[in-house]
Amino acid sequence: MGRDVREGLPLAPPEKGRPPSAAERFVPASGEAAGRAPERLTAVPVQSVSADALRDTVEALAAFPTRHTFSPFVGLAADEVVHRLTAAGYTDVARRTWTNAGHSADNVICTKPGTQAGGPVVLVCAHYDCRMEDPRDAETRAPGADDNASGVAAVLEIARLLAPVALNSTIRFVAFSGEEQGLWGSSAYAGELRAAGAGVQRVVNLDMVGRPPADGSVTVERDLGNAVPANDAASAAFAAVLAQAAADHTALPVRLGPIYASDYMPFEARGDVTIGAYEGEGNPHYHRTTDTPATLDYAYLADVTRAALATLLAT
Repeated sequence: MGRDVREGLPLAPPEKGRPPSAAERFVPASGEAAGRAPERLTAVPVQSVSADALRDTVEALAAFPTRHTFSPFVGLAADEVVHRLTAAGYTDVARRTWTNAGHSADNVICTKPGTQAGGPVVLVCAHYDCRMEDPRDAETRAPGADDNASGVAAVLEIARLLAPVALNSTIRFVAFSGEEQGLWGSSAYAGELRAAGAGVQRVVNLDMVGRPPADGSVTVERDLGNAVPANDAASAAFAAVLAQAAADHTALPVRLGPIYASDYMPFEARGDVTIGAYEGEGNPHYHRTTDTPATLDYAYLADVTRAALATLLAT
């Protein structure tokens, strides 16, 4: 992102709550859609998504006075994410520290190895930091329930349910910090992958998925141009799996929109196949103290989580 020369501080990324062009309606396929996992593989774990478990995670994260990347509470929030992943039975849970503009924080990365050696890697991510309207305000009370404890709760619930399930693909559950300062944490991790020569992977980003818009829809985001146009077709195909999963396993209306202003962008720029789920515009509590757990719709959050989980089971 750009920098504020007068203050010497980074500018915040474009606001997620103010999207570009309006999303278009998704028309679900009839019958057995291409790429869908057989019902026997998805019925039990998908229907096991717990709205109560999602609420518990949101409330735990929102209980911190703030999770601003520059606050002393961001490390405690990372501890909470680590604790919940290890409690689900994962042993490969790591904190990766990044530094940017004199500030440091951690990404939390949990790896679930796939059964296919050298097979695909799917990154399921959300950012756990939050902010107020002033991106440099690291002190004011900021619950960040929708933005983005909702996405972190979905990632952790998916991780919990997939812990005993053997999958072909390797799954990495990632919670980023520094998103609100300009995608700092995700940019650092994408840079690590680039430096390590890691191959193309798939990325599912969950950012603001807890408060439905007026029509109750979920927006499935896919890559439309951006830094590497060559990955657009694969992104569209992957987004179709997520959109169809939402149609198959929930009653949510589905819209298709573009990826923008969140943690999938650094991965798209390195050639990865990126998609996301997003509630759409209209949350009046965006970047405000009123973004509390009580303002979320946990049945809606559970449905978005089911769609993302079914997508992973189909990969």
